[in-house]
Parts: sequence; structure tokens; C-alpha cells
Amino acid sequence: MPDRRVLPHEPRIPPGERDFLRLWAGDAVSQIGSQITLFALPFTAVAVLHVSGDQVGLLQALYTLPFLLMPLPAGLWLDSRPLRPVLITVNLFCAVLVLSVPLAAAAGALGLTQLYVVAVLGGAATVTSDIAKVALLPRLVPAERLASANSRFNTGLAVGATSGPGLAGWLTTLVGAPNALFGDSLSYLFCAGAMARLEHREDARPARPPRKRNLREEVTAGLRVVARYAPLRNIAVHAALFNACAQLLNVALVVYLVRERGYGGGAYGLVLVCGGLGGVLGTVAAPLLIRRLGHGRAILAVVTVSVPAFCIIPAAHGTRATVVALCSFALFTGSAGAGAGSVVSATVRHLASPPDLHARVNAAYRLVTFGSMPAGALAGGLLVDRIGAHATLWTAAVALLFALLPLVLAPVRTLRAVERQDRAAPGLPAAG
Repeated sequence: MPDRRVLPHEPRIPPGERDFLRLWAGDAVSQIGSQITLFALPFTAVAVLHVSGDQVGLLQALYTLPFLLMPLPAGLWLDSRPLRPVLITVNLFCAVLVLSVPLAAAAGALGLTQLYVVAVLGGAATVTSDIAKVALLPRLVPAERLASANSRFNTGLAVGATSGPGLAGWLTTLVGAPNALFGDSLSYLFCAGAMARLEHREDARPARPPRKRNLREEVTAGLRVVARYAPLRNIAVHAALFNACAQLLNVALVVYLVRERGYGGGAYGLVLVCGGLGGVLGTVAAPLLIRRLGHGRAILAVVTVSVPAFCIIPAAHGTRATVVALCSFALFTGSAGAGAGSVVSATVRHLASPPDLHARVNAAYRLVTFGSMPAGALAGGLLVDRIGAHATLWTAAVALLFALLPLVLAPVRTLRAVERQDRAAPGLPAAG
């Protein structure tokens, strides 16, 4: 008989995989909490402070304003320092920030100005954290697993979008909208703890050669990669148009369902939950679509099916159950396309840029794609007050159809694969 003594064994999960799971888990829980805040802040403004449509639009715009102003300098700053300490600090800051809302409400001092401050500082922290996480991801997983890793990462985001609004609606009904933010504060603390357990260390950064730094060139390096690589450029233009229109729709939807139809937090939360379920489906299906169709045709296929579904929302009429069901289906279908598209675009960005530019390329992409969101939110508030929430929903749905145009062009339609860029120099990627 052979010796069957139990010998010490190596961990079944490699260190890099353990770190990815910690990064993914921390981000997933944080995303759930963030959805609580994204639900509770405008709901508090509308239902508790009784603000106008313009003020709801301004609240949304202030949250998205850092997505326009911060990405390029944040990307340069993050590329020159370890990412783990940044993620820990940002999450601890966010925990304190959102906790200030229920504390102020308990003291009877909550006002719209504080919601504005929480929105803009929370947006700035989100920009920094998201760029850092996306830049850290390809350092934890090999190239052949990037599509799968991005799918799992975006699935966490979609799960947050699914469970967060439902949890927020339940908490809002149970303890009130301001107190629901306790949940988000706890989620940030969990994420900070997960980041503290990462084994991957980047304390020793490669020294830059002694030369006079050209800050303008360094800041815009990521933007040049996005601008010069035609498929990525067209995907970014599509995402910018899509996000602006989505903000328009988001502002109108909360006013339309909560104020004009009087459905309350439960029905509004159910619609958002269904949107999150669609996002989960899209992110899970994205790797298979990439393998079968290639990067370009995968994103084109999903958005040409999903984007027209947004027209169902303003077209919905009938009983309360019918309207909620139709809006839920529309948001489910539209979010499925958005979820799959996010996985494709993230994978293309990771492969199309060298490691020393990951943060700056992702920052540049976010500048282009999220920079349009403040304008969309402000326009949504203005249109809601002037033509009504229902007409604004129609405007957003029709405008979303025009966001498809950059994807039907050859650079995206014919993109099959992207060769990973491993050189330090920011050369142009080659499409396969």
C-alpha cells in the first residue's frame, strides 16, 4: 500500500486569483451600497425636500460633474502610485461622507445644499476609485482571462444595480430615505476591508528616467490612445451619447413614476431592480458573445436589440401594474445591452493599452463617455419642468437611437480581436 499520509498542500486558489476575488467582492458590495445612495438621494430630494425638476437635475449633474473634470488628472496621478492605499482611503472617506446625511436628518438640519455637497464629493471619489479598480484588474489576471474577469467585475456592478434599488426601496419604506444611507456607509467599510486584504503590492514603482516632465503630454497620453484607435474611439463616442441620454431618462423617470403617477418607492425600485437583472444577463453573456462574434459585432448586436426597448417606457399606459411591468421590461432589455457593451469596451481598453497607461487610458475613456452625463442630467431637469416628464422620456428614447450610429461604422463592425499591448511605449494597437 502506498503511503497515504496527508502532506501539506499548496493553496488551491493562486494569490492573484485570491486578490481578484477580494477586489471583486469589495467592489460588488460597494456597488450595492452605491445604488442605495443613487436611489435615496434623488428620492429624498423629491419626496422629503419637495424640490423642483431643475433641482433634481442639478443634483444628478453635480454627481456626474467630476466625471468630466477629474479623469485625466486622476489617471496620471494613479499611474504614479500604488493603487491599494488609494482604494482603502477613498472607501473610508465615502463611508463618512454618506453617513453625514442620516446624521443631519436626525438632527433636523438636512437641506438641499448638503445633498449637493454629498453628490459632488461622492462623484469625485467614485471617479478615483473606479479608475483605480479598472487599472488594477489587468495586473491581477492574465490576458486570456481578461474578458471573463471583466464580465465578473461588471456582473458585480449589475448585481448591485439589481439588488441595490430593491434594498433601497425597502429601507426607504422601513426607515426613511435619509436613514437608508446607513447601508451604503457599511458597504464602503466592507470594501475598504477587502482592499486592505489584497496581497498584491505596488510599493516600488519603476523610477522614471531623469528628464524634464511634460505634464501636458503625460496627462493626454491616454486620450491619444483612445482617439487614435478607431474602434475604441467609436465605442467611446457611442457610450458618451448613450450616457447623456440615459441621464436624461433617469431624471425624467423618477419624477414621472414618483410624482406624476404617485407610485412611490416600491414600484420605482422594482423598475430599477429589473434594469439591474438585465445588466447581470448582459455581463454574463458578454464573454460568449465575444468568442462567437468578436468584439465589434458583439457590442453591435446587443445594442441594436436593446436600445430601441427604451421607447417602451414613454409608450407604456394602462393600469399601474401594466405600466410598471412595461417599464421594467424596457429597462431590463436596455440594461442587458449596456451591461454587455461595458464588458466589451473594458476588455478592448485593457488589451489596447500598455500596462503603464492603463489608468490614463481608462481615465480618458471615462472623460469622453461620462463627461456628457452632467449635460444630460441638467437637460433632463430643464425639460421636465418645461415640457413634462412624459415628453422628456420620449425625447431621451428617440435620442438614444442616434447613439447607435458610431457602432455601425466599419472600425467597430469589423473588429474581431485586439492584440494585447505589453510594451511600455504607448503605441497604437493592432486589430485582428
